[in-house]
Amino acid sequence: MGVIQIKTYPSTRRVEDLRRRVRNAMEIPPTGWDCPKRIDDKYLAEPIAVRKSRAVALKLSKMPTDLWEGQLFACSMTLENPRIHAEWGFPDYITDAEREEASKKGVSIHSVFGHIVPDYPKLLTKGLNGILADVDEQYPNVQNDDEKAFLDSVVVVLNGVKYFAERLADHCVSESEKTSDTIRADELRQMADNLRHVPAEPAQTFWQALQSVWLGHVIFHSTMDGNALGRLDQYCWKYLEADLENERLDMMKAQELVDFFCLKFNERAKTTDEQRPESRKDEKPNLTRRTRHHTSSQIGSQRDSLDATNHWLQNIVIGGLTPNNEDGTNPLSFLLLEAYRRNQMTNPLLTVRVHRQSPDDLLWHVCEVLKDGGGMPAIFNDEAIIPALERLGIPSFDACDYTNDGCWEIIIPGRTDFRFQRLSVMLCIEWALNRGKSRLDGSQQGPDTGDPRAFKNFDDVWQAFLAQLNDMIERVVRNVVDSINNRSIVAPVPLLSSLIEGCIESRKDMTVGGSKFRTFGMLAEGAAHAIDSLTAIKTVIFDQKQADMSELCDALDANFDGFSVLRSKMLSAPKYGNDDDRADSVGRELIDAFTSTVARYAEAHRSLIKFPSGVGTFSWYIGIGEGLGASPDGRFSGEPVSSNFSPALGRDLEGLPGAILSYSKMHDSNLPAGSPLDLRLAKRLIQGEEGTERMAALIRSFVDTGGNMMTLTVADTEELKAAQNEPEKYRSLRVRMGGWCAYFTMLSKEQQDHHIRRQETKS
Repeated sequence: MGVIQIKTYPSTRRVEDLRRRVRNAMEIPPTGWDCPKRIDDKYLAEPIAVRKSRAVALKLSKMPTDLWEGQLFACSMTLENPRIHAEWGFPDYITDAEREEASKKGVSIHSVFGHIVPDYPKLLTKGLNGILADVDEQYPNVQNDDEKAFLDSVVVVLNGVKYFAERLADHCVSESEKTSDTIRADELRQMADNLRHVPAEPAQTFWQALQSVWLGHVIFHSTMDGNALGRLDQYCWKYLEADLENERLDMMKAQELVDFFCLKFNERAKTTDEQRPESRKDEKPNLTRRTRHHTSSQIGSQRDSLDATNHWLQNIVIGGLTPNNEDGTNPLSFLLLEAYRRNQMTNPLLTVRVHRQSPDDLLWHVCEVLKDGGGMPAIFNDEAIIPALERLGIPSFDACDYTNDGCWEIIIPGRTDFRFQRLSVMLCIEWALNRGKSRLDGSQQGPDTGDPRAFKNFDDVWQAFLAQLNDMIERVVRNVVDSINNRSIVAPVPLLSSLIEGCIESRKDMTVGGSKFRTFGMLAEGAAHAIDSLTAIKTVIFDQKQADMSELCDALDANFDGFSVLRSKMLSAPKYGNDDDRADSVGRELIDAFTSTVARYAEAHRSLIKFPSGVGTFSWYIGIGEGLGASPDGRFSGEPVSSNFSPALGRDLEGLPGAILSYSKMHDSNLPAGSPLDLRLAKRLIQGEEGTERMAALIRSFVDTGGNMMTLTVADTEELKAAQNEPEKYRSLRVRMGGWCAYFTMLSKEQQDHHIRRQETKS
């Protein structure tokens, strides 16, 4: 497969102008708007699903319709001037009694999980009127009041969306009448025509297709439903292809449309003073702020909230196999890559699906984009992920069409109700070595699995760990099954359900099981450190007998104070990430134990919901570490853990090849939810065409070895340190954050230092 140089098109002057204005606007704090507080009381006797739709329609009837000057797409969550942020606020639609009753079940009107990919192909090919026709066909099949209420809710909400599009169209016409620029006036009238056609009717042009998708995206995010976009190059390519064939536009104009489209995702971005590291206040970890139902060790903090300011689950996936098992790479794939490369912003997030037959020109362009920094696109391996989905029970046609939920977790677009939870395997080790108690505050968090000082062999440790893991997984599965429909009590999602396969056909909201697939990701947290900890115990304590369990427990209790010699021995034990079978065999046993335990408890509920396994931390590796005591791998109490399924910092001594080879041993089509390997490359090592070729070969090797996800962040340690000292010179410097992308200079000092340390490690 030879390299084909893809022609790139320069940014137009107005794209460059808008790009500059979007970037400058990020520094201006947004302001709120007068969002309606509540739906009219006369509707409170209606079913809650209908009331939710009325709340959506009410907000859309009042949301600002102003345009960014020069934009070719209408509808904004944040305006340029004044900087009004319309995403904030949502009308209340339930009574106090309903609120109190829902609270007993742990839900509220805000219990909308997002992390879904709507059926945008359906929106583009049918339009809202076509979907409403499907609803009409279902009324004769209604079996009860709940089914009728769901259909009524879809009618109300889709008509609310249509009215919003009309309001936007009217505003475009009004703007066209104010300008003396005849070319701009024509554009505004065309924008109005687009909005009078879509999303009500099927899209007819590429411009209309992008406008329809963008409008849907804004509405979801403005109504508490943060969803991703999925395989945009697959479902929008046919419209661009038809426009090119009929000479309605050329590739230069297509690139401009894509540039404008991608800039829309950054209009609400913020780089304001409170985010800057020098503006942050010191925080002490608050152990009462544990997140994720006490199955994660993460301690919530304002630091993590501020660091995640510009993350909204806006992922676009390009390339990969189609449902017909053919390569889906097309010219739109390259236009999206190019838009991300030259915008030098953090949104939209970008992922590329690759496989053994992916075109060389795609990999070449991906590497060129990665070389500019930002850690995007992420790289997903079809050769590993599709079989894993099939093994889970997803039919091949659907499995080949997979996408992600906005970070990296795998879902089937337009067909899936998805949620997830992180389960800390490091907590399981901590509890196994402390009779189920936290080493930080002594609270009982897991079962008492016996006195670890009395453990006579590694199998005793392993069995205690398995008992803790078993208890945690059983508890999560039971809670998921027992509460699976609780969201529907006060937080149904009729708009999203109208764009999820199965809901209209079954006359059920997604939150009560209307979707074709229901999946709940079970994500092992802290896997690399757990592997290293178990390996160190096996090697140092039992194989080499350099210490006993009492000494180890004393050392952990003391955070290794006074036990530097023992810590040194534990640190010198084999580590995951070095292609060392002594550690990797333990790692494989750990992953097999996790996935098999999940599968065992999931089996009884397979007709209700699927539980795909994965490994992940996202960007919370600092907060995760703050919730852990000292660990047997030599990690001090409170130290960060490694991101996702990456080797622990400083312990990967064999470079990228060692990390990839160790990682690949952990997979056997058993991690369908995903498990990213986050790697770092020094910019100086991949310069020029030779460097691009090396990167492309690395991606090919990753595909061949069978890992399922990889991210590559290109930067130099010196560049990151310089950005710390002179942030104004590095406004566009971006780094990968475990599932998304952030402006480096807007991160906390702790995060910046962590990224510098990661850049200094071998992989």
